[in-house]
Amino acid sequence: MINGRVNESKESDFMKMKKILVSMFLLFFALCLKANVSNAAEISAMERLDYWDVSKEYTITNQDATYHAYLSKDKKESWIFTVDLLDKKKMLDIIIPQKIENAPVVRLGYSADLYQGEEAAWPQNLFGVTMFDYCDADSRPTLEILNVKSVVMPDTIREMGSCTFGAMGNLKYIHLSDKLTSLKNGTFFGSKDIKKIDFPAKFRVEAANVFGYCDGLPGLAHETKYLKNDTLTFSGNMVINQTEKTLIQVMPDTKKITIPKSVKWIEPTALKNTSLKTVKVSKKNKYFAVHKRCLYRKAEKELVYVFGKGSTLTLSKKIKQISEDVVVTKAKLKKLIISHKVKRYNNWKKPFVKNNKKIKIYYRGKRVK
Repeated sequence: MINGRVNESKESDFMKMKKILVSMFLLFFALCLKANVSNAAEISAMERLDYWDVSKEYTITNQDATYHAYLSKDKKESWIFTVDLLDKKKMLDIIIPQKIENAPVVRLGYSADLYQGEEAAWPQNLFGVTMFDYCDADSRPTLEILNVKSVVMPDTIREMGSCTFGAMGNLKYIHLSDKLTSLKNGTFFGSKDIKKIDFPAKFRVEAANVFGYCDGLPGLAHETKYLKNDTLTFSGNMVINQTEKTLIQVMPDTKKITIPKSVKWIEPTALKNTSLKTVKVSKKNKYFAVHKRCLYRKAEKELVYVFGKGSTLTLSKKIKQISEDVVVTKAKLKKLIISHKVKRYNNWKKPFVKNNKKIKIYYRGKRVK
């Protein structure tokens, strides 16, 4: 009898524990489901076609362009899905309207939901150019030479479609809305002439081909395949990958920068095509420093970037090694003097000679040819 009571007691305790665990699991599952549903609703509400009244299209003509739009069903928000250029010859500076029918523009660009069959299979940029080869990462897309040199978006826009500014020849400058939180696949893919983008302060890259073949922004073009799901920040004309703590792009027209404490690495391509006059580093940065026109890595004492004016440069005594990864400002440099204590690796002369064909380089007091 005693053993029977003990067994009954154990079984009773087991059943109680089982009920508690099952209840906890169901509660946890319900909370997760609720969170997922909430997040999905937050992310995709504006992207769903049923959010918009597509039975009536609105148009507005302004500055040589006609904008085609839909209103949300409550008529409180608008979506510009394509733009027609009325003047095909002169170069245009496009300023996207802030409102359509007094409803703030919150969405811009293509959606596959608007099309059927083959038209839905291939996205279009903002100006109606179909991106037939946009997704082939090994193939440069055919450029459509549109007469648009700049685009300025209102800061009301929170959502932008795929390939919005893809495959556009002549496009050099874009101001993005500061309310954008992410960039979709192919946003700038193949637009090789872009030299400057004003990004939101913080945004996420959703695909690997957002900056593919953007030759005018070599840092972003080089890094694009590594950026999927990474968070980037934009400040002081610098794009920093906060996921990797890496400076990946300095806008080519920038004259001065201050490298923040968060940066642990600088991609060489980030500084390509720049002519910086002043470079500073946060005193709290543990990885980089500046001395006499030379930006260098503290640990290896390796030269990273040569900046500023002056036809003659005596390499800083802080520098102990140089390689072909160094980037030299586009300003003319006629004479370079290198200490005998500096170690030279690989094709170290190439960056100095690239923009200065007649430069004279001296190492250990002798001219290097």
